[in-house]
Amino acid sequence: MDLIQTLFADQLFVWLLVFARVGSAFMVMPTIGDPFVSTRTRLLFALAVSVVVTPVLAPRLPPEPQQVLALATLLVGEVTVGIFIGSLARILVGALEVAGTIIATQSGLATAQMFNPAMGSQGTLPGALLGWLGLLMLFLTNLHHLLIMAVVDSYSLFQPGVALPANDMADLVARMVSKSFVIGVQMSAPFIIIGLMFGIALGILSKLAPQIQVFFLFMSTQVAIGLFLFALTLSGMMLFWLSHFEATFIEFLSPT
Repeated sequence: MDLIQTLFADQLFVWLLVFARVGSAFMVMPTIGDPFVSTRTRLLFALAVSVVVTPVLAPRLPPEPQQVLALATLLVGEVTVGIFIGSLARILVGALEVAGTIIATQSGLATAQMFNPAMGSQGTLPGALLGWLGLLMLFLTNLHHLLIMAVVDSYSLFQPGVALPANDMADLVARMVSKSFVIGVQMSAPFIIIGLMFGIALGILSKLAPQIQVFFLFMSTQVAIGLFLFALTLSGMMLFWLSHFEATFIEFLSPT
């Protein structure tokens, strides 16, 4: 009986350690951790994945600590790594909101607001559309499997029980925020160019005919041009974002 209890306690510790990282990552990352997915569904999915991958990850885990403080420190480290990986994915999804905000500003649609699932808050109409498309494309291209693989294979980069590289993690988050902003600006580059040219043309026309309210009269034209350009570039923008999203998380996968 004592042997059975000992084996059960050891297995429970291994499962709990895996669930701490997997569950915390699933609660934050896009697709699985979005607000439209219920908390119970996310919890059950994290439990199922933890049970499946625990036999594979068990040899990489440290032995069970004998002190409560050491166990708590180990669990906090695993939760931190899970939140870190999930946050990287969430930051990359934020590039869609950056692109949508710029597009809305250049197209005259910045005043209308609606719920953006990618950010879990209110946003512009183009940003909300890009957010829904981004989540849809992640599922259609099976990149949500890549997110799960990144969490599982992160054990080769962040070994449990080893001190976390806090400086490297902070530097990576800063570079990821910068990269996300650059991706958003690159996605909306055609709108920035067209919007700048349209604004210059209206400015010249206003100087030539100051009695005409050109900005008021040509507002509908600006919206029409923005919607037309949005229809032309939408597929290219999403493919561009997906390629960067995939390339980023390939780095978390083990080379073997």
